[in-house]
Amino acid sequence: MARSRGFSVVELMVAVAILGIALAASMPLIVDWTRNMAIRNAAESLKGGIEKTRQAALRRNADMSFWLVADTTSKILTSSCVRSDTGPSWVIAKLDPEGQCDAAPSETSAPRIVEKWSAADGANDVSLVTADEGGAAGNLLTFNSLGQVSAANQIAQIDITHAKGGDIRPLRLLISRAGAVRLCDPAVAAGDTRAC
Repeated sequence: MARSRGFSVVELMVAVAILGIALAASMPLIVDWTRNMAIRNAAESLKGGIEKTRQAALRRNADMSFWLVADTTSKILTSSCVRSDTGPSWVIAKLDPEGQCDAAPSETSAPRIVEKWSAADGANDVSLVTADEGGAAGNLLTFNSLGQVSAANQIAQIDITHAKGGDIRPLRLLISRAGAVRLCDPAVAAGDTRAC
């Protein structure tokens, strides 16, 4: 009688058990990786938003503002948004967008939104700490027609971390009065190009 080829039930159970153990062992790494990706997404989005605000001020030859808002209910900002020094969503607009973040981009209709981004779009549970040059929290960054930060007491630093912790790498954005935006890693030692 010929023996049939294939897997026995015991062999299949052993393979499933090994796969389950490997998956359980790698789960914390996967969770930390996704949290670090959320931090990176938020940092890149904030950096891009600030740079777009500066470009909009230069292009329009007028003041333009970058506003941090709290509204992470969906991937689309709603009218329930409020200005917040802990963000993590943002709006580029000429006027204060509080309560009007659902408005369509427009050159003429208040709050004259240029662009907006919700943290629910790839940066859930990200936590921000903002500071102006004096260390006070803030939610506004305005550029003048020359592309420079138009006044004191505006965001000069944004620390980005994850609210749920874990083995994460916080990032930092530094905004100079001249309008330059730099993304750096506060955990890296001085002398490294990634250092703050």
